[in-house]
Amino acid sequence: MTSERAAMKVLAVYQRENTSISVIYKRLIGELSRYADVDVLTDYEDDCGYGSDKINNVYIRPVSARYRGLDRRFLQWLAIQPMSERWSRKVAPTLPNDYDVVLSFVCNSQLLPAIFGQYFSQQTGCKFAIYTVDAIPAPGGWNRKLNEYSHKLKVVKRYFSAADYVAASNKHMLAFQLTTFKHKTGLRSNVLLTPSPDTTYNYPISSEDIFLYTGNLYGLRNPDYVLTAFKHLLKVYPQAQFIFIGMKMKLKRIDKILTPQEKEHIHILNQTDDLAPLFSRAKVLVDIDADLEKDPFLSSKIVTYLKVNRMIVCETGHDTPSREMFAGLKTIIQCDHNADSLYNGMKRALEMASKQQDYSERKELIKEFSTEHVGAILWSDMQQLCDID
Repeated sequence: MTSERAAMKVLAVYQRENTSISVIYKRLIGELSRYADVDVLTDYEDDCGYGSDKINNVYIRPVSARYRGLDRRFLQWLAIQPMSERWSRKVAPTLPNDYDVVLSFVCNSQLLPAIFGQYFSQQTGCKFAIYTVDAIPAPGGWNRKLNEYSHKLKVVKRYFSAADYVAASNKHMLAFQLTTFKHKTGLRSNVLLTPSPDTTYNYPISSEDIFLYTGNLYGLRNPDYVLTAFKHLLKVYPQAQFIFIGMKMKLKRIDKILTPQEKEHIHILNQTDDLAPLFSRAKVLVDIDADLEKDPFLSSKIVTYLKVNRMIVCETGHDTPSREMFAGLKTIIQCDHNADSLYNGMKRALEMASKQQDYSERKELIKEFSTEHVGAILWSDMQQLCDID
């Protein structure tokens, strides 16, 4: 990086309310501020920094619970977001109007930044960029409420069609997203992988036969197959344990799968930010993708798993980001959504984890997920978008 700062001015917009995804946004915003002059518009002030002291201004403009509640109802009834539009019209005049680009960070539950970005770009003439960490609307059964998919699709078509740049967090997701709206002439797009934290974890081989799953189980992520596989595995490894971390554990059918004695090998712990002690105890890390073929989502937890010197068992469908990205890696065992495949994979993972493995095979993949690498791609894209060297 050169010592001279570029002249580009960026307004980064995201919502923090009720989501941990803002951590991802902050990593990218902080990295972008190494290259450009960055201001931030968000709805909530917190103590978590951006990993950079070069953020110029942070504009806090709260979104009332009443506005959010009304927009949820309007989305369900009429496929519109009038309160987000009203908030955008109210907030835009309070900000400088000399930005080169407004960069909206969105997810499936938070479209307000895109609604604001479309309005702000229209009013000031700056470029409009979107980065989504979700496929919006989530395809293939993720949306269970009446009309949720079709109504959210109408909202995406309305606002994304004004974008000059759209990025998503993996290739499969981007391909899907680009089918959901009419492209503006000259639209640019790219993949920006979910930037990973800097921490790496290196431990001695664990003496315990422990499987570890971190994060929530919700939506189409179905634990039944892995629990059934674990039931059979206990016959071979009677001391094995399975630890689940997270508050939204969808284990309603556990009593139908495991006996009371087998359930004693399952441990469900509350969410924690300090996973290091659990990583050190675990012998195998487990990831569970949605029980869906061609699912475009890539689990954010596996980005952290990559940096732990432990075997990984990944339950996934066919034609998914996991299948493509982890193909050929010996220390990541990919399994189908069925108990037999998982039993064989989990058994092999335990056998391999008892010996020293070459986890350096993940080095290049880890680099692709690094904040520095992803941030450099975003900066290059913004330079081309705004035609600024």
